[in-house]
Amino acid sequence: MRNCIRPLTVAIVLFALLAGCSKPVAEAVSLDTEFTLLVGESVSVGGEDLVVKFIEVVADSRCPRGATCIWAGEASCLIELTHSGSTFSKVLTQPGLTMAPGDSVAGYDVVSDLLPYPELGKETKTSDYRLKLVISKEPG
Repeated sequence: MRNCIRPLTVAIVLFALLAGCSKPVAEAVSLDTEFTLLVGESVSVGGEDLVVKFIEVVADSRCPRGATCIWAGEASCLIELTHSGSTFSKVLTQPGLTMAPGDSVAGYDVVSDLLPYPELGKETKTSDYRLKLVISKEPG
């Protein structure tokens, strides 16, 4: 009897640990309202069959504050939108020094701003990035 309980206990503990590793979908946000996601986080959009997930920062070549650059650079972030059971991946590209213009994804307009803005001599870790988003329905 003792040998049967031990594997079951181990399985329960492993399941509990693994379940705690994934980042849950945050509470719902509203359309046309700014919200912020960390890398790996998801949020559902209230009143819509829509979940937005910040997958990763693909590239960040923005000219750091305190530096003199020929080009302002840009930052690119990968997001996923799941709408009515279909998943759409989109790379949002933000020119240096400005907020990104809106991008069209699955009938929604997505405006983004990647923070923090790079500073000369400071390394930005993946865990430091935050993606500010505003999701709106496209007209029509």
